[in-house]
Amino acid sequence: MAIKITTGWLRKETHGPIKRFERRWVVVSATTLQYFKKDDNSAPPLGVIDLPGKKIALLEDTDNSFKFELSDKDDIFNFSCDTRSEREKWVDAISCISYGAYGGGMFGTSIETTVKREQLHGGRLIPKIIAQCIGYLDNPLHLKENGIFRLPGNERVVKSLKMEFQQGIEPNLAVKGDTHTVGSLLKLYLRSLPDSVIPSHLYEDFVSIILTYEINEREGLNELKYLINKIPSSNYNTLRKLCGFLHKVQEFADYNRMDLNNLAVVFSPTILKNNSGDLSLEMSDMQKLKRVTEVGRDTTVGDVCFLWFSASETCNRLEISSF
Repeated sequence: MAIKITTGWLRKETHGPIKRFERRWVVVSATTLQYFKKDDNSAPPLGVIDLPGKKIALLEDTDNSFKFELSDKDDIFNFSCDTRSEREKWVDAISCISYGAYGGGMFGTSIETTVKREQLHGGRLIPKIIAQCIGYLDNPLHLKENGIFRLPGNERVVKSLKMEFQQGIEPNLAVKGDTHTVGSLLKLYLRSLPDSVIPSHLYEDFVSIILTYEINEREGLNELKYLINKIPSSNYNTLRKLCGFLHKVQEFADYNRMDLNNLAVVFSPTILKNNSGDLSLEMSDMQKLKRVTEVGRDTTVGDVCFLWFSASETCNRLEISSF
């Protein structure tokens, strides 16, 4: 049986001379979208849509109706959701399949899968969207921008850029973007990942290492090097690129007001999150992390990421000159 990626109720537009939307139970699997009359799959599907190669378009919103369209040269299928966020969930899930073979569909897809797909189309060691966003932002004009990563960008442009990346298109950020819009796009991508950059099953190990580092720096660094080897290469490469860049951002904190603590608030949940989903436990552990010091001052897990993964002695697993 195909692995179910997303399931739920949608309204599907009927074919025929009289158009209307009927409620259907929808199952998005590895390559198809199937729709049923009931949610128990007790009967064969009413229809099956092959997703690879299908184009996705957002249709005009109306009251309590947020529509999207799947199409190819032969067919058009329209669906309706109750909320904008629900539509975004479905569009992301379907995009992973419909555009994945063409180097797109990275939102909601693991870093490892995205890198493997993109390498078939000339990609490198990290997701293209990470490389392009950092490449755009990594100059003094943007690094000095007050509130970088804190102030929101143009929502309409962010959504447009997201859709282009989803479709496997590489938009010209210098023409379409600005500091806050590209920063918002980068944060949106990281939040869409099914797991944090450091896989969440390593959360407790990482917390333990930080506490070890507080007591014995050398032993903590040695344990960190061992932990690095548990991180998939594509995640490690992404982590190194991201943390190296964020370290540079904080060097301009006098201009942008984004020191390591502020950056940690923004990025820590996407760099490393608690696998249990227990927010109270995560907050408890974050209190422990705040006891770690760097150059005699309080710090956080974000600071430790930036410090350790920017340090040359902890980055020897892979020799990477560029991304």
